[in-house]
Amino acid sequence: MAVRAPGGTDLPTLLKSMSPTLHPSTFVWATLEGDLQHPKIQQALPHAELLFREAEGYTLILPEAVAQVLDLDHTFRCRKITLNVHSSLEASGFIAAVATRLAGMEMGCNCVAGYYHDHVFVPVGKEEFVLQKLRAMALEQQ
Repeated sequence: MAVRAPGGTDLPTLLKSMSPTLHPSTFVWATLEGDLQHPKIQQALPHAELLFREAEGYTLILPEAVAQVLDLDHTFRCRKITLNVHSSLEASGFIAAVATRLAGMEMGCNCVAGYYHDHVFVPVGKEEFVLQKLRAMALEQQ
């Protein structure tokens, strides 16, 4: 039986309630072809922030150190910022507002929605700037 996803849906409330925090690790994106039994996928899984199946293979977001140890080709060295507000998976506009604000500053980002929180992956070296801008964005809603 399907039920409504928990979490907030009111955009102004979500924006003013977000409390962005920075994860200490540097992450990268890697891809692997094959199935879930592939030895490198099996080794990476316990460390993966995300595993997503695409037609071309599996996309993984991993700590950079893990990708290096497993000798995986990888790209997009980034830092993870967790927005720390429980947004519903059915919420409309929350990630769009965050991504639009960052795009207006010519800041690329990759957003991932988890069950409880949304996360923004930003290029290494830009994380403090983005944290400052996201905190200011929350204060604008007060």
